[in-house]
Amino acid sequence: MIHQVFDLDYWSQVFPVDRFKDLFPDYPYVNTPPYVNEIAIDWEIVSPFHLVMNEHWKHQQSIHRQGPSVPIDIFVWGYGEPDKREVTKMGGLPYFPAARPWPQSDSNKPLEFFAQICFKDSLDICGPLPGDILVIFMNPERFEDEIFEEGCTAFHFEWVSIGDFPLVSYHETPGFDPLFLPCYGVIHRTNEFLDEPMAGTKIGGNSSWIQYEVSLPGRFLFQMNSITPELSLPYPFVNTPFINFFPYPEPKGKTSREANSPWEYIGHPMYWGDLGQIYFFLDDNKLSWELQSG
Repeated sequence: MIHQVFDLDYWSQVFPVDRFKDLFPDYPYVNTPPYVNEIAIDWEIVSPFHLVMNEHWKHQQSIHRQGPSVPIDIFVWGYGEPDKREVTKMGGLPYFPAARPWPQSDSNKPLEFFAQICFKDSLDICGPLPGDILVIFMNPERFEDEIFEEGCTAFHFEWVSIGDFPLVSYHETPGFDPLFLPCYGVIHRTNEFLDEPMAGTKIGGNSSWIQYEVSLPGRFLFQMNSITPELSLPYPFVNTPFINFFPYPEPKGKTSREANSPWEYIGHPMYWGDLGQIYFFLDDNKLSWELQSG
């Protein structure tokens, strides 16, 4: 395996469903009738807690229903740079050959590394592809203003196959932005119901549209979810027990929560729109995509 594998048995002991309310009484439970002190399940999968609860809910559903399902690889996230450069990640350093020219915009400015998706562990799901890793670059000149417009060209794609060659370093990465929080994906193989696709960063399955279904050419390949870790519980990231809000004085012009946000100190997680998702389709080696947010 290229990726670190999510250990569902271990994390189910960290977040035991039968004792969850006793262990975590301060969690923001749902108290909207007819629900009283219930755990919400309508979130995107980012943290270990999300995946444990989703798998438990899905198992409960499978007892009472029959319906088609398909295998997917879905990711929860670790904080920082991974041990292997080739794994799925957002921000940080890409798996990109040092000898390959760094992509530039039409105005000859270097693009920024956005994310990469490694399909090496998922070929039985997605089939043969032009490379092992899809490296995604972002054009900051277009991303903010055009990201929701039809035909937006904010992204540039490069396929890379895993090999033995020098990779770019921070000094050789002209589009490196240290303000973005680097995160890496920890993979989990599971099944999803075709009529209830799982929301999160995943390979295969069906796209979990936030707003409405969009017809794009080709087949659904993968989707990327905003990095929205569960900060009210332990392990918002698989390798990070807690991220605290820091008790520093409130800077002028910022709210208390903004002033004490951990992202002000460790870097900002990747997100777009109102915590949206980006859906990618592949048609004869050509990628098309759609972004939706709440």
